[in-house]
Amino acid sequence: MAVLNWRHGALTIPLLMAACTEVQVVHEPLIARSGDTITFTARAINQVPPKSQTIQILVNAQVVKTCNSSPCIYTGGPYPEREGNFVSYAANISSTYELGGQDYSVTDADGYYFTGVTDEDYDFGGSNYLYGRFAGKINEKHDLVFHMDGDYNNDFEAFVSDAGDKIKDVIGRQDIFESNLHVFNFWVYKKEGVAAGCGNPHADVNSDMPWRDDDAVLHTVNFQDCANLGQNRFSAEGHNTKAFLHEISHAVLGLADEYDGPTHYFEPSPEGNIFETEDRCRDEQTAKGRDPDECYKFTNRSGGWWGIHEGPTVMTRGLVGDAWYTEGEERVRWFFDQF
Repeated sequence: MAVLNWRHGALTIPLLMAACTEVQVVHEPLIARSGDTITFTARAINQVPPKSQTIQILVNAQVVKTCNSSPCIYTGGPYPEREGNFVSYAANISSTYELGGQDYSVTDADGYYFTGVTDEDYDFGGSNYLYGRFAGKINEKHDLVFHMDGDYNNDFEAFVSDAGDKIKDVIGRQDIFESNLHVFNFWVYKKEGVAAGCGNPHADVNSDMPWRDDDAVLHTVNFQDCANLGQNRFSAEGHNTKAFLHEISHAVLGLADEYDGPTHYFEPSPEGNIFETEDRCRDEQTAKGRDPDECYKFTNRSGGWWGIHEGPTVMTRGLVGDAWYTEGEERVRWFFDQF
């Protein structure tokens, strides 16, 4: 959470200003081998353009890059001395704003994160799972595992690149998600899964990683993706941003579809984004001080379903930058508030 310090004479007033300035730092490739360089990207998330800002990137507890604009990018390594071990990284930001003729600063930090460095064959101490972006204890984070479908034809490097893109350029650039990547541990599983049927990971993952929360099976062939909410798994094209954002919103965030089409409708609880009846929709709007007349029946399928969303949204389409809209945003914020 960002902290604001406003100096007025000799007085310093600390205020919580999370909505003002934040920083996000990610790395690529998601899994680095001992002969690979690693690129670290720190990006400012500013609700209001600052007067000035300073961003620092830290690798292995040392400041390696300082920038006065966003993004701040540093490429380091290779790290052969870290093979079978970890590279850690973090970012700091300090932004200056002017208020009433006085300057005040807002600071934020992101990290430390850890990523495991493998040998040239992606071996990490003989483990079947690899540390992509480790944020903290598994019982305190949401653990998402990437799996590779057989249509990658054993091109593990391409699969790792696609998985990294999902973190950096899809959910890492989506509103609300971008400020909450620290909630997740991201892993890569080495044994092939099957993308068909909403994503089916290799059976051995149940014994190797029984503590995981969600499975994402990436594939290269273009077909209709889906999520299995009861089993917390989903499929998505490795190269296509649309399916991943939409399906992760089903499997992880628990959001329902908001379009008129052949799908399975359900009302999430708590903070549903669609409603089974008009009365439930209207009651929700009234309870939250909104106009109940915004409710409309967006589909006659499955007995008819109601909402207030206006497209395109993440749950009607799913492109990066699409809105969650009011009810969807409330569900997303509720999810992240659990951490």
